[in-house]
Amino acid sequence: MDSNKIDCFKCRNFYITWDSKFPYGCRGLGFKSKALPSREVKIASGTECLKFIKKPDIRK
Repeated sequence: MDSNKIDCFKCRNFYITWDSKFPYGCRGLGFKSKALPSREVKIASGTECLKFIKKPDIRK
């Protein structure tokens, strides 16, 4: 994986939905999708996601 790519699983806005057709969601941009939201944003806009907010690291 490219180190510049955004990892949705490390974003506060990312969530898993109960919708089997659209299992991934982004609260920051307000949508659900089949693919990871960061990938959908990259395809649609050509830029990396601007709503990425890193989750705090819970491991110490």
